[in-house]
Amino acid sequence: MNVVSPARFFCKLQTVHQTSTSMKQYLIIVCLGICIIPVLSNCKSQKKSTEEASYTASGYSSTSLAEASNQFAIDLFRQLQENSDNLVFSPYSISTVLAMTYSGAEGRTAEQMREVLYFPDASQLNPAEKELNDRILSNDTLEGTEISLANAIWAQENFEFLPEYIENIQNWYNAPITGMDFTQEVSREENRIKINLWVEENTGHKIKDLIAEGVLNANTRMVLTNAMYFNGNWMWPFDKHMTASSIFHVSSKESIMTDFMHLTRTLYYYEDDEVQALRLPYRNERISMMIILPKSTMGWKLISRVLDYERLSLVEAQLNQVEVNVSLPKFTSELQFNIRNVLSGMGMDLAFSRAADFSGMSGDKSLYIDEVIHKAFIEVSESGTKAAAATSALIGLKSALSEDPVRFIADHPFLYLIKDHQTGCIIFLGRLVKPS
Repeated sequence: MNVVSPARFFCKLQTVHQTSTSMKQYLIIVCLGICIIPVLSNCKSQKKSTEEASYTASGYSSTSLAEASNQFAIDLFRQLQENSDNLVFSPYSISTVLAMTYSGAEGRTAEQMREVLYFPDASQLNPAEKELNDRILSNDTLEGTEISLANAIWAQENFEFLPEYIENIQNWYNAPITGMDFTQEVSREENRIKINLWVEENTGHKIKDLIAEGVLNANTRMVLTNAMYFNGNWMWPFDKHMTASSIFHVSSKESIMTDFMHLTRTLYYYEDDEVQALRLPYRNERISMMIILPKSTMGWKLISRVLDYERLSLVEAQLNQVEVNVSLPKFTSELQFNIRNVLSGMGMDLAFSRAADFSGMSGDKSLYIDEVIHKAFIEVSESGTKAAAATSALIGLKSALSEDPVRFIADHPFLYLIKDHQTGCIIFLGRLVKPS
């Protein structure tokens, strides 16, 4: 279950009541794809700060945050690329839920999260998160694009949370609160199902059963959710009548038959000795999919290892409009994985240890991140792309071109990314090794 250039180019609730020193208390945080949730708040509504109207007063804007999210996206991709399977995830979804935890982090724990996630101080981050969220959501008003984003808090009903932390999450992340009882087995299971249904309904029914049985327990104190869903129609749809079966080379030793879509258009294109890169715009042209296709069947292994933010930016900057004959496989990909060890290895290990400091949430140092689970889905067809994502973080106590059309034949593994050009934010990133 559980997207380059020549060789040189590749060189973060109110006080925690601890009734027993051995008892573990958990805060569970779940980050998903686009969704909106009706909730029953067990905390008084807080008036939004007038500072919200001035997102960039601190000098840290949504554009700065998008760049930070993209750098984290590439770093995470390089850690996840070691296996040889299909890969898809939403770096923006993961970054958002970690931003909500970072808002309660202090001391060295906060420092490590800043370094790994490229975050500024929380006082600067939270307004930028709201602005970025609003700007990405603005795409939903455009013809041919359906996109939704939402946050929510599912809280232990008799547990006290720090008012400042709750207010921050409500104000900047627009996260309403629903009271729940996680202490009893029956109610805990009912609540697990409720949260999972919320996830499913708000991700176009693409993300199901995110929280498995046994994940919630008597010590669970909070679940923070962020949901994300995207449905975009191509600017120039592929003609279904031209879709035909052909060979996809999984490796030098394995090939399969799969359906390929075909299109000839003037598109933004890049080529060097190792790769071809192509941008396929969605209907509003503010969001597109870029595909990075190695010229060799197994070239994706090299590219995955050396791809970084600067190199990706360079490729994007060198895209030029060219007439291109495109052959692209239809595919559906879904992946769920635990990234606790990956994030720890990237340098934020304190957040997952008993030395963690999330006193900004609880008023003491009794919380730590227990798990971080992510699930994503993507479907690419003749009409466009549907994608959804979900993340769960458990926190506990302690070139020169010819005049003829360029041929872009994606008949072997490639990298892809879906990007919002208004903000510059990568919202989905992946790799196709074997179409299904």
